[in-house]
Amino acid sequence: MRAIDLVYLWCDGEDANFIRKKKERFAEFGHFFSEENHGEKRYVQHDELKYALRSAWNNLPWINHIFIVTDNQKPGWLRSHPKVSIVDHSEIIPGNLLPTFASTTIEMHLHKIPGLSEHFIYSNDDMFFSRPLLPEDFFSKNGKPIVWLYPAKRLSYSDATYIAKDVSRDDWTKTLVNAWLMYVNRRGKIPFFTPAHSVDAYSKSILKSILVDYPEILLANSLPFRTGERISRLIFSYEMIYTYGCKLVLRKKTNFWARLLSRICKPEEYVAVSRESVDKLCRDISLFRPKTFCFNNISSKDDKKAKMFLNSMWPTPAPWEK
Repeated sequence: MRAIDLVYLWCDGEDANFIRKKKERFAEFGHFFSEENHGEKRYVQHDELKYALRSAWNNLPWINHIFIVTDNQKPGWLRSHPKVSIVDHSEIIPGNLLPTFASTTIEMHLHKIPGLSEHFIYSNDDMFFSRPLLPEDFFSKNGKPIVWLYPAKRLSYSDATYIAKDVSRDDWTKTLVNAWLMYVNRRGKIPFFTPAHSVDAYSKSILKSILVDYPEILLANSLPFRTGERISRLIFSYEMIYTYGCKLVLRKKTNFWARLLSRICKPEEYVAVSRESVDKLCRDISLFRPKTFCFNNISSKDDKKAKMFLNSMWPTPAPWEK
């Protein structure tokens, strides 16, 4: 079996030094940033990483190594362990781009992680493996990544162009549109998808090739904060599917009709569910038994409930916990 690593992005947004550096970088950059991109919800802590790693330990025992990419930080509960490594931003990102607080910047450099296997799974710390999975859930037999995406509303070229040129917009959707336009302008028309709000499977060699083909991605994603001018990593997904022949798996909807149908018959395979409400997330996990789930922007007022839920899922500490 080929070696497959697991990569997490993580920061302790409540750390005083992190807050100080972020404020200084804001002042240095001299730009207004939206609440959506940089508000409290982006950095609030629920010990997600601890439980994300527990979910991997329980459900992906075949993972070769786990890398935690961060900025001069380390979780207080993490002890030295041969299966887990901390990777500082300075090890993979050029110094002139640091400090950075944008995942879109960090994601462009993950393939540079020292010792990273050719095949790896990328995750944020609010994403969890909810049941036992196999390497075949993420990579095909020939070693190509399997791409998970969500079907979006149809997007016309004229509407996409209008969104991309709207300087008043500073939202996540605009970065997705930018990625779609970049691919369409280079390769031709394709459907518009959005990320599955789950983990992504990658190979280093494909990522390197894409970045060579699109040098403008690195330039667009060089700023220290998330802005609407950035290019989502969705461009990697489009290239993997339509240029490199990787398999596409669509995340299914979890609306009222899907929930009703799931009570009548066995639901189809769900790769992910994502909710901002802990109660709704618990409901969807029970109904759909997804491969993964995401705590999407859980607020600080739900902190206790979120931690209780995660601990009920994985109460036993992983071997790297103090």
